[in-house]
Amino acid sequence: MKLLSTFYPFVVFVCAGVCAGSAFAQRPGANAASAKPAPYSYNIANDVSLQGTVLNFTENSQTAPLGAHVLLQTSAGNVDVHLGDARFLRLAKLNITQGASLRFVGQMSSAGKNPVFLARLVQIGAQVVAVRSDRGLPLGAAGLRANKALLLSAQAEQKGGAR
Repeated sequence: MKLLSTFYPFVVFVCAGVCAGSAFAQRPGANAASAKPAPYSYNIANDVSLQGTVLNFTENSQTAPLGAHVLLQTSAGNVDVHLGDARFLRLAKLNITQGASLRFVGQMSSAGKNPVFLARLVQIGAQVVAVRSDRGLPLGAAGLRANKALLLSAQAEQKGGAR
């Protein structure tokens, strides 16, 4: 009995701490609905269209963000457009050449001190290809599973005859 009276205050203190911890964990306004997006996060509602002529196309640019870049001449000036993985562009059969007229949908961002347009959709003529997800992440060659039309096209090419 003496042991119980010795540990009783300790048990009460621990129980009070556990109950108070769970009460403080449920702060008002901490749910996902009231969460504000990060300052540099991609929001599809901010997408704009950019149209112009290709001045230069680089498959594997060493400037950030790494990947394929197009230097596009627009009516407002030259814009550096990031397209993501060049392998994905080849699988999608996007043939980007100097002097071609292209349309991009995406949004401006910055990579370090350099402004860059993050393309989400690329349009060449009637062909439109998604190169970035709705959350702004570049699609890769493995991303073909998400793009059913590209996947079917790539699979049809691989089914060639005997080698």
